[in-house]
Amino acid sequence: MLDVSLRELEYVVAVHRERNFTRAAQQLHMAQPALSQAILRLERRLGVRLFDRTSRRVEPTPAGHNLAVDALDIIDRVGAAIARTATPRRAVTVHISEPALETPRRLMAALRSADPALSIHLTTLPRSLTGDDARGPQLSLTIGAPIHAAGARSTPLRAERVGALMDVRHPLAQQDSVTGGDLERYPVVSIDDQLSQWNRWIAQWAMSQGRHPRWTTSAVFGIVAGSDMVTDGESLFVCLESVAADVGDTFRWLPLAPTATASWFLNWMDAHSDSPEVRDCVSGAAAFAEECGWIAGGNLPGG
Repeated sequence: MLDVSLRELEYVVAVHRERNFTRAAQQLHMAQPALSQAILRLERRLGVRLFDRTSRRVEPTPAGHNLAVDALDIIDRVGAAIARTATPRRAVTVHISEPALETPRRLMAALRSADPALSIHLTTLPRSLTGDDARGPQLSLTIGAPIHAAGARSTPLRAERVGALMDVRHPLAQQDSVTGGDLERYPVVSIDDQLSQWNRWIAQWAMSQGRHPRWTTSAVFGIVAGSDMVTDGESLFVCLESVAADVGDTFRWLPLAPTATASWFLNWMDAHSDSPEVRDCVSGAAAFAEECGWIAGGNLPGG
């Protein structure tokens, strides 16, 4: 008998429903390339093509359609069985696009330690918080700006200095700071626009000085991966000061001049304001920020 996991069945159902790998990956809170590879591996194991891919649309084959219909029924029945069996637990979902960064790591650890009985589910690739999207208590940790949506609320937690990370061999490595003109002269690592507004914020900061960043041709999948792009000794990676603490001695981080800071915000919906789980997380996050001496008030455009 073929070994097919429940998670793989969820992949098939999501792609069948969305007819698009990118949207399906967003619904599953995973990277699109990872979803595509998972479907390809499943097709090889089953020995049948489940989806026909074109440049604009994904269409299920007859086999893919039949599997998706049966898989949805299986998933629903498993979910119902678990609901009848499991002990109810207090739970909240937190959306964080860059969970490996210092601020999310420390904040999530503090929240989990403060209330071990609260089940905190972390998801990546955060979606917009709207009334239709919000199922159960949810929060979203964002950087640069709070979520702007009807009924969205937020509280600032921390402001971090923004600067440029570079290889120690870089021509600017002996300076004290990096200017908008420097971002125009040297390639600036581009972050995937589908995941973050980071490029837009940096571009607006540079344009406030009459400058335009010279972006790298390749984009990276998130802020954490940006340091890999500066080992050429020429590129600059505009990032938070805390990112530089994780990269080692072969890199140097210099603050932007004039000074730029970016704020972290914890966001939730009005509909969840009365949820004990949301209230506990918001008050716990604010208390932890105060204990750490974090200061809010970023000056990046939109922050």
